[in-house]
Amino acid sequence: MSENIKDVVPQILMKIQEDLAAFRRDVTERLDRLEVIQKQERRNTAAMLVMMRGTAGVYEERLNQLEIDRIVKLEDRMAAVEARLR
Repeated sequence: MSENIKDVVPQILMKIQEDLAAFRRDVTERLDRLEVIQKQERRNTAAMLVMMRGTAGVYEERLNQLEIDRIVKLEDRMAAVEARLR
């Protein structure tokens, strides 16, 4: 009986080593995939920031133009009122 135990112990240890090696490979593959995904997400985030800044710039430009148009109309109305008063 003790000979059977001596024969089984190395097999158990080898199986444990194989399982650990498989686990390490799996973890390494997952970390590699996460690294690739992280790089992609960084690029996507940077692209979104650029697009948001561009959109905000266009929006601000339009608001400024609307304000200028509003001021010009008010000045025209004031000039018309002043002309009537003369």
